[in-house]
Amino acid sequence: MPISLPASRFLRLALIAGCSILTGLSTAPQVAAARVSVPAPADSKTSSASISLQINNKKLTAEVADTEELRAQGLMYRKTMSPDHGMIFAFRDDQSRCFWMKNTPIPLAIAFIDKDGTIVSMDEMQPLTEVPHCSGAAARYALEMNRDWFRSHGIRVGDNIKAVIPDTLPAARDGLREILE
Repeated sequence: MPISLPASRFLRLALIAGCSILTGLSTAPQVAAARVSVPAPADSKTSSASISLQINNKKLTAEVADTEELRAQGLMYRKTMSPDHGMIFAFRDDQSRCFWMKNTPIPLAIAFIDKDGTIVSMDEMQPLTEVPHCSGAAARYALEMNRDWFRSHGIRVGDNIKAVIPDTLPAARDGLREILE
């Protein structure tokens, strides 16, 4: 759930939506779990939209996950990902985000990015685990790349990401009204 709510309301919405909560109840209102457990798709459905991005003059291509369904699916069940390709998760609001690697067989690195395009935290993630990887700061985006991609290109917290084509970072296509209804 990408919104902050009082604990009781959050739990009620989580149960209704069938969400898995990755963190303890004491932090649930402040932390958004980006993925829920979904069955393997019959045909590996991916986002049709992609975007060209640049960090420190290093260009990359990212699939855009800008709806709840696409964010929940993420890169699960993928066996490979091309070099300099990844997935950017776009959220409607700014808050602490958590991701996990359940049903994701490829090792990934993640960068959490604020609304201005600044990387606020990064982490390396092991495949097929349910260990939460959290931003620790407000983030509007998360960018997943192959393991060690950020490190091997000298990209660090504080660096800025910019969109090349199109020339703006993506916006979430689902709104708070849809989530609450």
